[in-house]
Order: sequence, then structure tokens, then C-alpha cells
Amino acid sequence: MLPHKLFVMTNKQIAKSLQEVADLLELTGGNPFRARAFANAARLLQRLPEQVKDLATAGALTGVQGIGSGLAKDIEVLLDTGSLPQRAELVAKLPPGLPELLQIKGLGVKKVRSLWQSLGITSVGELAVAARENRLVNAEGFGKKSQEQLLESTLRLESYRAQRRYATVYRMLMPLLDALEQQSGIEVCVMTGDFRRKMPTISELAVLIQATSEAVIAPAFEAIGIPVRQTNPHTWRFNLEDGFEVEVVWIPEAAFGTECLVRTGPQRFVEAMIQKMGGLPEVEVEEKLFQRAGLAFVSPELRDLASALSWAETNTLPKLIEVSDLRGTLHNHSTYSDGAHSLEKMAETARHLGLEYYGACDHSRSLAVANGMSIERVMEQQREIADRNAAYAAKGTNFRIFSGIESDILNDGSLDYPDEVLASFDLVVASIHNGFNMTEAVATQRLITAIENPYTTILGHPTGRLLLAREGYPVHHHKIIDACAANGVAIELNANPYRLDLDWAWIPYALEKGVFIAINPDAHSIEGLQDVFWGIEVARKAGLTTDLCLNAMDRFAFEHWLRLKNQ
Repeated sequence: MLPHKLFVMTNKQIAKSLQEVADLLELTGGNPFRARAFANAARLLQRLPEQVKDLATAGALTGVQGIGSGLAKDIEVLLDTGSLPQRAELVAKLPPGLPELLQIKGLGVKKVRSLWQSLGITSVGELAVAARENRLVNAEGFGKKSQEQLLESTLRLESYRAQRRYATVYRMLMPLLDALEQQSGIEVCVMTGDFRRKMPTISELAVLIQATSEAVIAPAFEAIGIPVRQTNPHTWRFNLEDGFEVEVVWIPEAAFGTECLVRTGPQRFVEAMIQKMGGLPEVEVEEKLFQRAGLAFVSPELRDLASALSWAETNTLPKLIEVSDLRGTLHNHSTYSDGAHSLEKMAETARHLGLEYYGACDHSRSLAVANGMSIERVMEQQREIADRNAAYAAKGTNFRIFSGIESDILNDGSLDYPDEVLASFDLVVASIHNGFNMTEAVATQRLITAIENPYTTILGHPTGRLLLAREGYPVHHHKIIDACAANGVAIELNANPYRLDLDWAWIPYALEKGVFIAINPDAHSIEGLQDVFWGIEVARKAGLTTDLCLNAMDRFAFEHWLRLKNQ
């Protein structure tokens, strides 16, 4: 033992480590008496007036009531190494993200174990998605209020991570920049790096500011209630409400455009511009650099694409899709499965948003944890859809609800429900929701089998990933996209900001193969219908135009496409 290490840990830290092992023992179904011994020792040592490190140095730990020789040795190892010997062994028995759930306010060991065992939730991100999708309200020990509290707690915990989702940064930062540009002396604020290029996740944030002078910057931030700290003559830093740090750089007007280009990146694009121009002159706005290079202006989100500069050279840059181009919303959930609002409310909200059609795609029967629909419930929903469509037609309203299903892709690649039930739907979104622990070969074949099913209309969230929470199962993207092209199946760009799946980087290949992209909100509430915005952001990054966006078709064109698909 190294005596100097005894002075590292406080009683509180020691108690926390002991309680963690107690929790891990309970989570793994270990010896309950042993778990209780660690928990009791944690409570005892936290209240102990003496310092545990002093008792250990004196060899007097066993003199504390409730601390036997075994626990005393464990505590000495903890003081020496910073970790209890049992911890690594116990953690290895659990899914990687499960212990982190214990950090969430309102979740004890029993509830975490229940979430794992009954709903398959093994990470903070999965819990947040389950809460957003209204899947906790009927779980034992939970309710609507606790679901809302858990969602808030999970979002708070996730905010401490090193990266942020694009949507998270956008919601916090854009109102702030709008307010900043209204302040005296502030002329232009431009975000740079990954955020400006609309990457799905952000690791660093920097904003370039053009102002009448450097002296106005700090007062401008103070005026909107944001404290900044100056780190050098031209640079300041501040923190967003969740603690994420943002760098602020003052750039003289003469070089502002050049700095915007360089700091936006990516490096490959900047280097190509430097090579083409023989260096980058200082200019006030980026557009001048492109003009001097004889190029059409490349919007920041396109600069990661290898073809961006060649498009600029030939003036053939695509007209990127916008939210206003969407004519319908597909893949939505209601109270028929795990949605928060009724089918009527979801569809009417979509209609009031100016859309022409709504896809009712609740979960299929195999996904019991999401209240998947029995065949009887499917028939009940289809009767309601028929009645509502008849009412729309009688009023001369150009709106239609399509009867669909988000069908589970079973382990062998088959779809949920027998063929006669699948044939009753207008569209089928085929998705994997369980059995994620697959090899690439197994996952790819499972998906291809589903794609080849004649009833599959859209392949839903193709990798099952949850950004900053869960890696998707490995798939061979080329084979998956090729299969969709061969079978006339569209691929979903799931617009849920936790998913954004299919990843933008694979959309250009899908477009090359003529595969339609469906920008689906996967909405579980009326608020979730607005998530298409995040899908549009990354779709633009991939160069998507209206031509190959499935739900940019008007209602009648989409009906025609479905008829051809279902022949």
C-alpha cells in the first residue's frame, strides 16, 4: 500500500463508492446480503466523525461497527487505487450505459432494473427517447408525472457530456445570437465549424463577431444577460445554459469573410479553395472568395460533400429542400400505440400545419413495450381512418390519412402480422426495435429480407442508432441501399433529433441509386410533428432536393406512387 494515497478520498467519496457497488450487486442480481452490507457500510461511513483514511492508516477500520475484515480490506484497496476491486467485475456484467441511469434523479436501483428488464432501456439516451415517446406511463412504478420528471432529468444529465446534438445547440444558441445582433455596435454574428455545417453532433462551438470595435462585445453580452470572460485581446468565452462552452472571436471587417470560410471548414474544402486560388486573400464576405475563384457560392452545409466544388465550378449546385417543400408527414404514432395524442388530434394538427396527408404508423403487435397494436386494434384504427377520410371528402377537404404501420422486423427478417393484415395497410414502415446485438452480416441480411418483402414501403431508421446514447447495429450500407433500389423501397431519414438515421453521409449514394428519402418525424405527440425541421437540416447537408424526397410529393402524386408500389 502507498500511504500517501490514503489522503485522496473523503468519507463522502468512500461512501459513494461503497454504495455504487451495492447498487451494482443489486442490478446484477448478486448476493442481496452482500449488497446490504456495502449499503450499510456506505451509510455508516458517511456519518462517521473520524476520517476513514485515518482509521485505515491506524489499522482500526474493523473497530467500526459493521465493518468486518473483508470490507476493511476492500476499503484499503479503494484508498490505494481509487476503485473497489469488485466494481470492474460487476460493471462487465451489465450493458455499458446501465450504471449511468443510477445518476438520474428519481431512479433507484429497483426502477433501473425494472426499466432494463421490462423495457430494454440500458442508457440515458434510451430513457430520454422512451419518455419522449410516452412509453413510461404504463410501466410499473411510473406515471405521466414521473415520465416528465425523468425526461427532464435525462436531458440534464446528457447535457454534461462532451458533445451535443445539433438540435440541442440550435435551441439554446440561435435565440441568443438573434438577441446579440440587436445590440449596439454588433453588426454580424456567424457560427462556424460543425454547427454551421449542420453536423448531427457538435463537439466545439465558436462564433465570429464583426463589430464597430472590440470594446462593444462584452457590454453587448452583458446586455442580454450572458457573462463573458476574455481570454486574449480578440477572444472571449461564455457558457450556454447547460454548461457547454462557446468561443467568441472578434474579426476585423476586412478579413471577416476569409475567417468565416477557414473556420467553417472542413479542412479538405478549405485546402481545395487555397489550392484553386493560390492562397486566400482577405475579403469582407465569403461570397467574394467564390467569385474570385470563378465558383458559384457553396452553402456551408454542402462543403463536406466531395462533389461540392465540382458543382460550384459548373454552376450546377442543387436547389436544396426546405421545410415548406414537404407536403405530407409519414411515420407517426398515436394513442393506438405509444403516442401521447389521439389519431384525430395528430392528423388535425398535421392538416393545420398545411400538410395534405398524414401517415398513421403505430407500432405493431410484437413491440409490447410500446403497446403494439393487436389485429383487432388495427381493424379498429382502420375503421376510424376510413370514417375520417370520408368526412374530409364530404367537406371537400384536400387531406387524407393513410393507414400504415411501423412493423417490427423480426429476428429472421420477416414482418409482424400475416400477409392478409399487411395487405390491408396503405403503407408499411419496416423497422428493427430489438435484437440489436448483431454482426454486420446478420443485421444486413435481416434488413434485406425485410426490404424484399413486397409489403414494405419504407425502411425505418435503418441503423437504430441514438445519437450520443447508442451506436447503431452495424450494416453494410451499400447492400442495404442497393436492395432498396432493386425493390422500390424508400429509406427513412428519421428526423427525431436523437436519431437522424439514415446518416446524412449515405444519402448521396441513395440518391445516386434513385432511392426515395422519406423525411419522417416519427412523431409521438403533436409537438413531435415539428421535428421534420431537424431532418430537413441534415437532408440539405446531403444535397437532397424535392425530386427524391418521398413526402415532398403532393397527395395525389404520393397516392399514385403507392399504387405503383403496391401493384
